[in-house]
Amino acid sequence: MTRAIRLYLPKSAWPEVDQALWDVACTSGTDPFEDHGSAAHISPRTRQQLEYAYGKFLAFVSDRHPDLLKRPAAERLSRNIIEDYVSWQPKTCGRVTLATYLYHLWLILRYICSNNDWSWLLTISKRIAAQAKRRPEKHHLVTSETLYRLGVDLMDRVVTRVDGTNDISITDALHYRNGFIIAFLAILPVRRRTLTALRIGKHLVQSGNQWSLDIPAEDIKTKRALEYGIPAMLSAWIDLYVNKFRPRIPGAGMHDFLWASNRGRPMRDGIIYVTVRQCTRKALGFPVNLHRFRTAAATFWSARDPANVRGVKDLLGHASFATTEKHYIMARSRLAGRSLARVIEPWTSRSHRK
Repeated sequence: MTRAIRLYLPKSAWPEVDQALWDVACTSGTDPFEDHGSAAHISPRTRQQLEYAYGKFLAFVSDRHPDLLKRPAAERLSRNIIEDYVSWQPKTCGRVTLATYLYHLWLILRYICSNNDWSWLLTISKRIAAQAKRRPEKHHLVTSETLYRLGVDLMDRVVTRVDGTNDISITDALHYRNGFIIAFLAILPVRRRTLTALRIGKHLVQSGNQWSLDIPAEDIKTKRALEYGIPAMLSAWIDLYVNKFRPRIPGAGMHDFLWASNRGRPMRDGIIYVTVRQCTRKALGFPVNLHRFRTAAATFWSARDPANVRGVKDLLGHASFATTEKHYIMARSRLAGRSLARVIEPWTSRSHRK
C-alpha cells in the first residue's frame, strides 16, 4: 500500500524549536518602547502565507530527508535541498506558484534565522519567476467601463425578467447579486479581504436615497481609512439588491454581511473570487480575477483623466503613488502607440500605392 504524502505541516506539527523561533519573531506589544519581534509588523494574512510556505517545506523534509528535522532550522537548507524540494512539488504546481513558495520561505527564514544569509534563495525564486509563462496581455487590458457594463447588464436582465411580479426565484436573486458584485467592483475596486468583510449598516451606509462606503483603518491593509461616495445610479442598484433580491437568498436575514451565499451564511472570499471569474469568463471569453478590477480602474482613470491620475492612489487605498504609477505608464504608452499608428497610416498607404 502506497504511503500518503503530506504536502503541508500545520504550525502545531513543526519541530518545537521552529515554533518557538516563529513565536518570538511574531511577538508584539502595546508599548512602543519595548522590543517587538522582527515579524511583529506583518499582517495576519501575510503571517498565514509564511506559515503555509514553511509548512510545505517541512512536509518535504519529513518525506525526503527526515533526519534533517533533528538539525537546527538554519542547517536544513542548501541549494541541493532546494533543488530536491522543487522536484518534489506536484506537476500541477506552476512556476509562478513555486516562485511564490520560495519567496515566502525566504521571508520567514529571515525572521527565524536572521543571522544567516539567505540571498541565494531569493535569487532562485526570482529565476523561477522569470521563467514562468505569462498570461496573454489582452486578459489584463479589460477596462472598468467594460466591467461596469457587464455588471449592469447582468442585473438588468434579472430586473426585466421579474418586472411587475414578486415571484423572484433564488436563481434570480443570485444572478442579480453576481452582477451587482461586478458593477460594484468596477466603481469601487476595494481589496478582496475588504470586499468580503463589507456589512450593511456598518461599512455600507444609507442616507436618504444615497449610499456611501465607509471603511475604518483597521479593516484596510494599508491602515488608511477609506470613504467613498457612491454614485446615484449604483445607489439605485444597491436599493434593489438590499430590499428586493438579497432577502430571497436563503439565510440572508441571519447576518448583515453584504454578500449573502445560498448556504445561509456570508460569501467567503474564495467563493466571490470563483463567482466573478466564472461570470466574466462566460461574458468576455476570459476570466477576470478580483485584483484585475483594481488594475482596470487605474488604467481607465490614467487614460481618460491623466491630469488627475494621482487620485487613483486614494481610490485604491495605496500608501504611495509609486504603486499606481506603473498602470499610468502602461495606459499612456498604449495611447502613444495609437497616436503613432495614426501618424504612420497615411505614409503606409502611400507606399502601397507606389
